[in-house]
Amino acid sequence: MLHTIENDQLTCTISSTGAEIRSLKEKETGKEHIWQIDASVWGSSSPVLFPAIGKIKDDKIIYKGQEYAMPRHGIIRHNDQLVFEQHSAFKCSFTLNSSPATLKQYPFEFSFAVMYELVGKSLKMSYVIENQDEVPMHFACGGHTAYACPLTDGKTLKDYVIEFPTSQDLRAQTLGASGLLSNEFRTFELKNATLPLSNHLFDRDALILSNIDFEWVRFRESDKNKGLIVRFEGFPHLALWSKPGADYVCIEPWLGLPDSEDESLDIAQKSSYKTIDPATRFSISIITEIE
Repeated sequence: MLHTIENDQLTCTISSTGAEIRSLKEKETGKEHIWQIDASVWGSSSPVLFPAIGKIKDDKIIYKGQEYAMPRHGIIRHNDQLVFEQHSAFKCSFTLNSSPATLKQYPFEFSFAVMYELVGKSLKMSYVIENQDEVPMHFACGGHTAYACPLTDGKTLKDYVIEFPTSQDLRAQTLGASGLLSNEFRTFELKNATLPLSNHLFDRDALILSNIDFEWVRFRESDKNKGLIVRFEGFPHLALWSKPGADYVCIEPWLGLPDSEDESLDIAQKSSYKTIDPATRFSISIITEIE
């Protein structure tokens, strides 16, 4: 089922399956900023990542000696058990509470909510995670939104850039053929604080920028000063990705990283994961701002 929130400037449509954004459209122009799913290319538009990011080594985690099957990107993205609540015309939430089904994959009692709120020409997506267990809870979480590209007729991917609040070269970690994090890094020189996009930039899968010291990027046409800003305060990592030739670019703030070949299967030993104590609530937000 699809649910819509709106204000005087934007409409946003979200699927109850996985709390996935399906549309973010400007009312004045009708411009659509979210890639419209084509299953022959990619069957998603904005997966919610929790409690894992990317591929998990051997597709399983271990906790206190017991194994649990963990799919790529975790247990939310294809889940149709999230409970929808409409808070106002411009705000809604989707909540998944732990259950016998989730405990077979993720061995903690928890509440996970995705909150969506429109403010002016911005969409705020917040993850609210509560540890309802009696032991520390370990997890990763992140976004994976596919922004439509190109936005203008006659333009192609090579007419767009990602702008950064830094002029330093980017050092991006890559994924291996297995989908696990490799030990290989690629360096990209920024031109006027921008990374030019191209049809071959993602030939070797996502570019993963770890331990970043900035909190926003701007996605725009190379000959314009304004575009779309993604803000991600508190997220230590950022991934950029597209399928070669596809009409989207994913901007993915991550708290946590995919497993590497030498990563421990023990979820409590995953160094990039977040840990929160019992009866503790943690929240973090991604804001998409249309200029």
